[in-house]
Amino acid sequence: MMDWCFDMGVHHGPRWLVVGCALLSMALLSGCSLQKITVNQTADVLWEGRTALESEPDPQFAREAMPASLKTLETFLESAPDNRKLLRMLAKGYFSYSFAFLEEDIMRMQAAGASSEEIDEVMQRAVLHYMKSHRYGLRLLDDEEFEKAATDLNLEKVEKLLKEMDEEDVPGLFWTGYGWGSAANLAQSNTDMVAALPVVEAIMKRVVELEPGFFYSGAPLFFGVYYGSRPPMFGGNPDLAKKYFEQAMRQHGDKNLLIPALYARFYATAPGVQDRELFERLLTEVLEADASKHPKLRLNNEIAKRRAEFWLQGVDDLFY
Repeated sequence: MMDWCFDMGVHHGPRWLVVGCALLSMALLSGCSLQKITVNQTADVLWEGRTALESEPDPQFAREAMPASLKTLETFLESAPDNRKLLRMLAKGYFSYSFAFLEEDIMRMQAAGASSEEIDEVMQRAVLHYMKSHRYGLRLLDDEEFEKAATDLNLEKVEKLLKEMDEEDVPGLFWTGYGWGSAANLAQSNTDMVAALPVVEAIMKRVVELEPGFFYSGAPLFFGVYYGSRPPMFGGNPDLAKKYFEQAMRQHGDKNLLIPALYARFYATAPGVQDRELFERLLTEVLEADASKHPKLRLNNEIAKRRAEFWLQGVDDLFY
């Protein structure tokens, strides 16, 4: 602004005009600063109130509310692009929307015999939002060197940089890896996505090392599904799946009902395991559990109950 004043020849004019330009510049700068301060304060309020959605007992209501909530957060982020609370809420929000709602749509469409085109359309949306979670995770890390190494799939460099990271980096690492890995799991025909899995695995293993209980044992749960859902020729390993599921069960299995639900679906049904008794017992326990017992996990646990009911209804198709 001051450069513009000088370019217009004001420095040769009256002193009051020079002072006026200076005051105008200060006002504009303070206005931008005030806006950022206001957004940061709003982010603090939203962060403290985030449990309002997490404690929602009605999944359909939450589903309808989430898109507008996420776009509102992104609007605030435009004015405070480095606000870590906004970035964390967005990373978690986009992941949760895909996992809780779009993936369930895919399962139900497949069971109902929907066309591959219809299923693929929803799958692409889920991948899109998982990758948004991944990108917000990278922004949380705020590490250009790591981002480039990860994007280039330079596993050796990624592993070297991961060794330098500590507990403060866990939220960024977790959402970077969880979103990316979940997208790759759905887009298995996309060779670029599949090629990223070794990098994703390295990232999530570092989370297990640093803070295995983060997001209610999210990283061990990730590996339980990761190793349990793949055939052996593509890296599946039921023994490793069981190890990670058991770790998650010890840490948060009594609170996070998705842990026993996913344990049943992705370990008990795995080739070479096929443990129908374990499958039915775990899912029955999920259905009988009190979803309101842990208010901050109410929505999560209502989703787990929906999955448990759906999988039990299709039990005969999962065992042979």
